[in-house]
Amino acid sequence: MIDHVRLRNFKCFRNETIPFGGLTILAGLNGAGKSSVIQAVLALRQRWGPMPVSPWRGSLVNLGRFSDVLHSDAPDDSVRIEASFFEKKGKACLEVDPPPRGGESEATEVNADAEKWFQGDVFYLSADRLGPRHTLPYLEEGHVSATPLGTRGEHVLWYLDKFGDSPVHRRVRHPADPKNTLAAQTSAWLSVISPGAELQIKVIPEADQAVATFQYARPSDVSSSPFRAGNVGFGLSYGLSPIVALLAPKRNVQSAIDHLVIIENPEAHLHPAGQTSLSELASRTVAGGAQVILETHSDHVLDGVRLAVRDGILSPDQVVIHYFERKGLEVRVTTPMLASNGQLDVWPVGFFDQHERNLSRLISLVAPTGGSA
Repeated sequence: MIDHVRLRNFKCFRNETIPFGGLTILAGLNGAGKSSVIQAVLALRQRWGPMPVSPWRGSLVNLGRFSDVLHSDAPDDSVRIEASFFEKKGKACLEVDPPPRGGESEATEVNADAEKWFQGDVFYLSADRLGPRHTLPYLEEGHVSATPLGTRGEHVLWYLDKFGDSPVHRRVRHPADPKNTLAAQTSAWLSVISPGAELQIKVIPEADQAVATFQYARPSDVSSSPFRAGNVGFGLSYGLSPIVALLAPKRNVQSAIDHLVIIENPEAHLHPAGQTSLSELASRTVAGGAQVILETHSDHVLDGVRLAVRDGILSPDQVVIHYFERKGLEVRVTTPMLASNGQLDVWPVGFFDQHERNLSRLISLVAPTGGSA
């Protein structure tokens, strides 16, 4: 598990150390550095993962040229990303310098424990993931992908078809369905987004494609006719890949500790109850042994994590919350501490406080008699 990442001259970070927990929440204004932290982790993965490539240019992250990642006010022309790990005292360090005639020169340091961690599964879903599609690609046997579901969730149907009968960790099981398979639990958590929804997958081997349809269970135990993905709520398709990513690491319980799940904007296209439930699932995934990083703008996602701590799913020391602010060329990171009752010790200005600000303005518009001004 990642303990912390140190960034020097990397994008908006001149010199910053970012602690991680079992569950790490990255919050803050747009352009304040949240995604850059994720990109730094992915750059290390690209350099030392199962299919090593350039840290800046690969299928997980494509950051362009060296000049695109160098801090605009860097004191020297060297970019350094360093990660340390919890259990095995692993360490990985990537330092990149521009040689005199263009290109890049690279100095790396990684010990055996860290290198082993980089061989584990990383489920990364970008903010640019796919919504409803008539079909999704079905991978050929032996295909190797940098991340099992694809960065846009394009391989989620293939993954479910291939591993749908695999058991999930007991901690991520939804209480509404006693069945322990990945497929059954995926439908159980989808039903939180849209009550009664059940996912069906049909494979078209001749075209290397897969089709998803959704049915709705009725009280009589008779399901509705299947609906195409484009004919049901957008959130069902958009929420499918995050749910699978959070359930999937438990297929191999023994190696769960080597699994990392990174999801950008898990709340997208989900109603508030669905957002809170998804963050509960993320908390359960961490309780099962994996590490999860969520980049979010949703107070409902934050509240789901706070409730998970209050309800004993996670302990406070398993959660790290960062709030990013940008002041000119510099980034300021505030890390509120979570108590066992779900309360935070500090609440920075701008940190999920817009609802209260809006409510205060609305109240100020109400005349003393109770009518609107």
